[in-house]
Amino acid sequence: MRFSTRSRYGLRFLLRLAAQPKGQLLQLGQVARDENISPGYLEQIVRALKPLGILRAVRGSGGGYALAKSPSKINMEDVFQCLEGGIAPVQCLHKGENCCRQEQCISRDFWQDFDCHIRSFLRQHTLQQIWQATKQNHSGDTHVGL
Repeated sequence: MRFSTRSRYGLRFLLRLAAQPKGQLLQLGQVARDENISPGYLEQIVRALKPLGILRAVRGSGGGYALAKSPSKINMEDVFQCLEGGIAPVQCLHKGENCCRQEQCISRDFWQDFDCHIRSFLRQHTLQQIWQATKQNHSGDTHVGL
C-alpha cells in the first residue's frame, strides 16, 4: 500500500505551516522552491485541503497561507482521507462500493481490521505531534527536509 505524492507533499506543506510563527504567512512559491514541488501541483494540494477548513489564505502583496486551526486539532486521518480521496486498503471497503461477494468473502474481516488499524494510527497522530517529533529529530538543522 502506498500513499501518493499528494499526501507526502501535502504533509510537508502542512509541517512547513506548523513551523511558522503564529500570524506569519507562508507563500506557496517559497514552499515550492524550498521543497522542490511544482507550484501548480502545490496549488492542487491546497485546493484539496480547503474543505477541511485547516488553511487560512490571504491574497495580495504579502499574502500567503497559514493554519486556520491549531496543529494539535489536525489529525492525519482527515488529511490523508482528503488528499487521497479514500484510504481503504481494498476497493470494497470504500464508501458507496458494493461487492457481490461481501456476504461470502472469507478475507473481508481481515481487510476491515487492517483498515481500522490504519485509520486508528492516523487518527492518533496530529500535525502537532509530527512537527514536535520532526523538531526533536532534526534539532540543529536550519532547514528540515521532509
